[in-house]
Amino acid sequence: MKIYKKIAVITCVLLSEHLQGLAPLNLLRPYDVNTTPCKWSDQRFQWSGIMLLGSGKSQAFDLDGNKVNDTQVWTNDQNGLAMVKGYAAGTEIDAIAQATNAINGDDGVRGHFKVAGDFKIHLSILASVRFYVTNNWWVQASLPFYKVDLKNLTFVDQTKSITADDLAVKAQITDNFAANVARLGNGLHLESWGKTGPGDLVLMAGWSNKYYQRKPWIKRVDPSIRFGLALPTGVKKDEDKVMFMPFGNDGASALIVGGGLTINYVNRIDAGFDVELMHVFSGTKLRRIKVDNDQTDFLLLTKTETQKDPGFTQKFTIFVEPTIGYGVSARFAYQHLRKGDDHLYVISNAYSSTIANTAQSLKEFTTHNIIAQLKFDLAREDAQFNRPQFTAFFVQPFNGRRSIQTQQFGLGMTLSF
Repeated sequence: MKIYKKIAVITCVLLSEHLQGLAPLNLLRPYDVNTTPCKWSDQRFQWSGIMLLGSGKSQAFDLDGNKVNDTQVWTNDQNGLAMVKGYAAGTEIDAIAQATNAINGDDGVRGHFKVAGDFKIHLSILASVRFYVTNNWWVQASLPFYKVDLKNLTFVDQTKSITADDLAVKAQITDNFAANVARLGNGLHLESWGKTGPGDLVLMAGWSNKYYQRKPWIKRVDPSIRFGLALPTGVKKDEDKVMFMPFGNDGASALIVGGGLTINYVNRIDAGFDVELMHVFSGTKLRRIKVDNDQTDFLLLTKTETQKDPGFTQKFTIFVEPTIGYGVSARFAYQHLRKGDDHLYVISNAYSSTIANTAQSLKEFTTHNIIAQLKFDLAREDAQFNRPQFTAFFVQPFNGRRSIQTQQFGLGMTLSF
């Protein structure tokens, strides 16, 4: 039996993704069509391990698709004056708003901060086990681990020292800004952070088959379908840290369905596409929300119980994979991920769900990546077991909206039994 098949590669995205549901990052996801190992006829059990390293070169894109600093994917500055708007009369925060003329005194400079920082995906590791119930039906479990951080985070005050309003804002808000935010925001920290931990465990089942064709050009057609469940084992979003991205669906489960088609041309080239859809179930937890339309996402002082209805996630992949030699092939893929708007429902009559849903971090995001991969399969028809498959790959982001994507390279290995 001739085999010029696929083995492990990187997933990219989202990112995101929605991380809120899924992070707006091109993390290595728990399942991706490119990470599917080759299967020989007698193999029943496969273990795969993949490791991705970030190159240190991130590309961040704002809502219009323009390249920006990593901290500016949602807004180009942070509004310290709007931070104190929207609170009930008689509260300490409202007293500060009155003393600084926050309601009418925003000139676009006073109380505003230019923010910069470096968000990096340093490491993604994915471990998967797959068991073939029959030659066509399989079940799989996948668990990722990530190391990410936000470093060199700076808030530069743009407030001048000319008018009485300028001086009041400096005295009440922007001088000792981090300490003021931590006190008024119940522990909101404007500082760098780092985190290492697991993502969501994905349990998947699927079917695939090979239909051989007696045609001049098309030699084989391989359809596939799959469905699965993502379980909330991943690190959850820390509401008290700036841009802290959860490592999965933020404590919620998700339903995944997908399918694709691969066509082999003249026994030398595989080409195809894959579509994957994910619905994340709603979840309730304490989250930071906007209480005024002018507030910006880093400076939300209010934490309250909310229910989130995450946006629908779609992932599309197209690829071409020419055979270089026996057991050796190269894959070139384009992958696009889109996650729709999240929606919050505030479980309190004190705040408006309409205002809460104006946060930019809840809006749609997209990622676009090119993947180049070199694959080696050491198995043969008469020696199928304990023969590893290897892969080396490179991921280059090139476009997106409201997302941060890191250039990455990595290695993968699959053992079959």
